[in-house]
This record gives sequence, structure tokens and C-alpha cells, in this order.
Amino acid sequence: MQSHCLKHQERLATARCAACSIPLCDECTQLHEDAKYCSKTCYQSVLDGQVRSARRAVQEEALRTRRQTRAAIKTIFYIVLVFALFFAWDSLPESFTGWAESLFETVKGAFTKGE
Repeated sequence: MQSHCLKHQERLATARCAACSIPLCDECTQLHEDAKYCSKTCYQSVLDGQVRSARRAVQEEALRTRRQTRAAIKTIFYIVLVFALFFAWDSLPESFTGWAESLFETVKGAFTKGE
């Protein structure tokens, strides 16, 4: 089934607007960058959408980079903390290490109780 131009009902449509999809005849068609539009407004709305999309992609990339950097810093911090505690454990005061060692012994005892 053939559609007719929205402005010229007696003419068959030869294209559709790339933005709003209304049927267009050859007289109503405006060609911009290899796409057909019904008006400058539709063409400008497509350009604005492309600009917003590109801006959002840049913002999302920056956010992803910040999150990855933050996660890497946290991971490095915890690794350094674990190594520091491992090597300095014997020289730390009993008030600091006592609760951790008693907790470790309790957990260890729970697993070795059945042997």
C-alpha cells in the first residue's frame, strides 16, 4: 500500500522523514547529510540528539574511569594494610591483637571439634 505526502495528498510519498517518519513527496523532502527530513526543525532535533548522546558518552566514560580508579586505590590500600599487619603482627601490643587471636582460635576450634 502506497502512502501519500502529508502536505500534498494528491502526490505519492517517495520518502519518510528520518526524524518523525512522516511521508514526504520529492518537493517536501530536504536532504541533509545523506538523510531526508521534512524540515530544519527535525534535522536540528536529530543533531541535538547526537550532541546529547556524545556528551553523555563522555560523562559516562569519565564516571567509569573515576570509579575504576577509586576501586584500584581501595584495593591497593587493603593489600598494603594486610601485608603491614602480617609483618608487624608480633610487634603490635596485646591489647590490639588479643581479640583477633581469640576470635581466630574460636573459629579454628569450631572446625577442629569433630576430629
